[in-house]
Amino acid sequence: MTPQIKLIGFPMPGRLEPTRLALALGGIKFEDSCISREQWGEMKPKVAPLQMPLMEIDGKRTSQSIAMLRYACKLSKVDGKPLYPEDAFEALLVDEFVDKVGDMLVPMLRTFSIADEAEKMAARAANMKKGGDVEKWAAHIDEVLGRSKSGYAFFDRLTMADLTIFTMMWIFQTGFLDGVPKDCLDHLKHIAAHKKKIASLPAVKEYYKDAKDVQTFYKC
Repeated sequence: MTPQIKLIGFPMPGRLEPTRLALALGGIKFEDSCISREQWGEMKPKVAPLQMPLMEIDGKRTSQSIAMLRYACKLSKVDGKPLYPEDAFEALLVDEFVDKVGDMLVPMLRTFSIADEAEKMAARAANMKKGGDVEKWAAHIDEVLGRSKSGYAFFDRLTMADLTIFTMMWIFQTGFLDGVPKDCLDHLKHIAAHKKKIASLPAVKEYYKDAKDVQTFYKC
C-alpha cells in the first residue's frame, strides 16, 4: 500500500527538490506544502530538533534531506528500475556521488554567515574561480559525468545521482546568489549536457511544464 506522503519546505527548489522530482517520476502522489519563513519560525520550536525540509509519512514526521530523498528513490521506479539501486555496490556509487554534490554546496552555504557584504562577495568569488572550493568539486563531478556513454551518471539509467546534480545546480546557474554569475560554471560541458538530457526526459518535461520563476531553470 502506497504511503501518504507530505513534504514541507520553503517555496523554492532547495534541498527538497530532488525528492519532489523523484516522487513525481515514480507516479507517487504527495502533498507539497510550502511555508514561509515566518510560518517556520512559529513551527520550529514545536518540531525541534528536526530541521527543514520535513517529510511526513502516514503522519510520522521525519527530516534530513538525503535520507528523505533515498526513501523516495527506493519507492519510485522508472522503466521498472528503482531510482535508488538495489545492488549494494551500485548504491554505494550513487551515495558517494550524492555526497560529492553535498560537498560542493558546503563552501557556498558557509558564506551566508559572513556579515560583511564585501567579504561575503569575495568569498563567493573565491569559491567559484577555477580551483576554488566549489569549482573544484563541480569539475570533479563534471569529470565523472564525462565518463558516461549514455549521458546518465551511472548504469545507463536514471538514478538518484542524476536527480541530485540536475536539481541542485540551480544554486550556481540562475543568479540566485549575489556575487555568483549565471555563467560561472559554463566551462563544465558534461554538467551542461547532463542537465539538457534530464530536462528533455518526457516525465521531467511534464513535471516542470508549468514551472515559474527560478524553477524555469529545469526546463529544456
